[in-house]
Amino acid sequence: MSEIQQLKIQLHQVSTDARQAAGGLAGFKTKFSQSSTHVQALIAGTATRADRDISELLDAAGQALDHAVQSLEIAANGCRTYAEQI
Repeated sequence: MSEIQQLKIQLHQVSTDARQAAGGLAGFKTKFSQSSTHVQALIAGTATRADRDISELLDAAGQALDHAVQSLEIAANGCRTYAEQI
């Protein structure tokens, strides 16, 4: 097997792994969002700084999960496209 063929196989594997990871994170994001929303509803209307801090932290974590899913999808597509071009 040539090095190019090995590279193509490896790129397709990375693409598949990234896509699977993105799917897993997307599923986790759904559960995380539900829990986060529930926590935020429970502390809504409270005036403590700690409550606002945890709400902001949960929002930031949710956004980070969204970015991670998008990044993995971009990596998966990039690897697949590159493997098809070489």
